[in-house]
Amino acid sequence: MSIVSTANEIIGNDVVKALTRRGFEAEYVATSSEALKRILEIIPENASVGIPGTVTVRDIGALDALKERGNIIYQHWGPMTSEERREARFKENEADVFLTSANAITRDGEIINIDGTGNRVAGMAWGNGLVLFVVGINKLAFDLTDGIKRAKSATIPNAIRQNEQTACVKAGHCVNCHDEASMCRAILILAQAVKGRKYHVIIVGENLGY
Repeated sequence: MSIVSTANEIIGNDVVKALTRRGFEAEYVATSSEALKRILEIIPENASVGIPGTVTVRDIGALDALKERGNIIYQHWGPMTSEERREARFKENEADVFLTSANAITRDGEIINIDGTGNRVAGMAWGNGLVLFVVGINKLAFDLTDGIKRAKSATIPNAIRQNEQTACVKAGHCVNCHDEASMCRAILILAQAVKGRKYHVIIVGENLGY
């Protein structure tokens, strides 16, 4: 095991302990292939799965693997009308499992997300089924201030992916904009597992997503 891998494991397991203290089920795995294996073990074969805007989940192959296995998948990415996209967002949040990532997790176990439409943060806070987070080691932050900065930094690559000319894309850094193109409209901090909801967090010892 390399020095970096060893350090990632130490840091990742420390965050797992912090998450557990806050009521989240949590675990650390070293690689994305291990994370995919755990996703398929945690999600029942007959479960419906909502997958919102998350690059991490798609990059590790979870979307394709769940589809191939026969799980019903709800997602709003891909070609569809605006009404179909809106309906897909509701179905994502109503699924048996809400499979997503996080913009940041603090060393003390707080989960931070920033959203433009609100569907993703809504699905994390309220719904019927399990919320399953898959989070790369690159998204761990020291504290809330650092975590919010880290979350906002993800807006630039996300805006580029969506061909959005946000103020941060033009400036090359966050300018705390309030214009029509802004993608930082709702901030959710999960300080503890929400009452009546089950959460499972997989920390992965690789850089994943933005």
